[in-house]
Amino acid sequence: MSEPADTSEPADPVGPADPVGPSDLAITRQVLRRVFWRYFWSFQVSWNYERMQALGFCYSMVPVLRVLHPDRAAFADSLRRHLSFFNTSPIVGGPLILGTTIAMEEAGSTTSADSVKVAMMAPMAGIGDTITFALYNSIIFSIGAGWALQGNVMGPIFTVLFVLIPYFVVRWWQFGFGYRQGKNMVARLASGALEKLNEGATILGLIVMGGFIPQIVKIVTTLTYQQNITAVKPGGGSTVVTQKVPVQKQLDAILPYLLPVAITAFIYFLLRRFNLHPIWAIVIVFAIGLALGGLGWFAKALPT
Repeated sequence: MSEPADTSEPADPVGPADPVGPSDLAITRQVLRRVFWRYFWSFQVSWNYERMQALGFCYSMVPVLRVLHPDRAAFADSLRRHLSFFNTSPIVGGPLILGTTIAMEEAGSTTSADSVKVAMMAPMAGIGDTITFALYNSIIFSIGAGWALQGNVMGPIFTVLFVLIPYFVVRWWQFGFGYRQGKNMVARLASGALEKLNEGATILGLIVMGGFIPQIVKIVTTLTYQQNITAVKPGGGSTVVTQKVPVQKQLDAILPYLLPVAITAFIYFLLRRFNLHPIWAIVIVFAIGLALGGLGWFAKALPT
């Protein structure tokens, strides 16, 4: 007697509104949420110079590993695997790798899960740090600081809201996206898209930060030079008059904000050419500013 045909419908895939995954898998939504909140609150709490974010990553994986490896020995072995060195951007990159690793662990591809962590952490660190710290944070904190310096209470409020809320949403979306895509993630990002995205984000970040130089770096010179001009007398004839011309006025007429750009370029040159530590760059700028300000070459206060 033949068995009756299976008429049950396959589980529907999770739509865009659900960032977790199918509910009928071994890893439930509740487990995945526990993983995400562990990551969100404690990913970098145990950061150290030996393995950097490894403890935070392993701690986040514990709820999943307990489900997938109920045997005590297998669970301990999985913990050791995820305690290996790990370091990437905690905002753009970390949640994506975490979700992808969980999907591969769930599929039984432990070797692939470890390989994904190693392969993706460096490029995602470059992309994430560029987007968050070099680009987004610089813009948001510059705007907030500008308002705060004007006495506007919206400065700190704007900064807090536009850091906490977007970063939470980005992390949550990445985690769900990485989990849903699973093994296809590496194939999609290995076609040169990472390099192109990293290069584009770097260029955009440099352009944006370049535009903020006049607002961040404030420097005005008090130097003047003398020039002789021929002035016509009211009754006829002419006379030679010696005139003092402010250097800053001429610079503003030719190329506004030349001095802030020049000092920024000088510090960048020191950092790149001599591999100078940022602390030493600050000391050099402080010493030069103190010396030239004492000589009266630069204004002690910006003109109103």
